[in-house]
Amino acid sequence: MPDTPAVRRRRLDFLDDRRRAILLRLARPAPHGLLRRRGPVSRGWGFDRGLPIDRHFIERFLELQRSDIRGRVLEVKDDGYSRRFGGAVTSVEVLDIDPGNAAATVIADLTSAPQIPDDSYDCVLLTQVMHLIYDLHSAVTECRRILKPGGTLLVTMPTISRCSKELQHSDFWRITPAGARRLFGDVFRQENVDVVAYGNAVLGAAFLMGVAVEEVSSRQLRRHDSLFPILVTIRATKEL
Repeated sequence: MPDTPAVRRRRLDFLDDRRRAILLRLARPAPHGLLRRRGPVSRGWGFDRGLPIDRHFIERFLELQRSDIRGRVLEVKDDGYSRRFGGAVTSVEVLDIDPGNAAATVIADLTSAPQIPDDSYDCVLLTQVMHLIYDLHSAVTECRRILKPGGTLLVTMPTISRCSKELQHSDFWRITPAGARRLFGDVFRQENVDVVAYGNAVLGAAFLMGVAVEEVSSRQLRRHDSLFPILVTIRATKEL
C-alpha cells in the first residue's frame, strides 16, 4: 500500500483508538480476578452465602404491596410470602402443577385451570413463576379470570438470572420491562398495569456470579439503571 497522506492519517487514527482503549482499561479495570475465574462463587443464586440479590428486590416489592395481599389469596408452591407480607388475609390457597407437593391445595396448570371458578381471589401472588410457563399469554389471561373485580395480580420475573438446573426443561423466559408492559397490558389494559425494574449492571454481574445481598453495599442496592435491570415487578388490577 502506498504511503500517502490518507494512509498515514488512517494509521494515526488507528493508533489513537488503540491508545484510548488502553487508557480506558487502565482507568476502569475489571474487578480483580473476575475475568480469571472459571465459574461463579455460588451455583445456587447465592442461597448458600445469604439472601440472593433478586430476593431482596422481591421482598421490597411485596413490602410495598402489603395492602394488596388481602382477603382470599392464591400463591404458587407454598404460602410463605402471603403469610409474611399479607395484610387482612382471610385465607391462602396454594397452587401447584405437581400433585406431589403436600402444601398444594389446588392442583392445576396456570394456563388452563377450569376447576377454579371465575372471580375467586382478591390477590394472586406469583414470584419467579411466570418464566417457567411457556404460554405466558394464556397464564396471564387465566390469572385475570380467577381474580375478583378489583383484585390484584402481583408478579416478579427475572430479566437476567442463571438457568434452573432442577427445572431446566421448563425454564423458558427472561423478560424486559417493555415486554412485561405489553404482555400484562394486553390482558389487563395498560392503565391497570404498573411495571418497575430493579437493579444495575454491577448488581447483575454480582447476581450471576452468585454473590449474596449481604455482600453488597446498601448504596449499590439503591442504584437502579433502566438499561441493566435484573428483576421486573408487575402489579396488575382487574377492573371493577
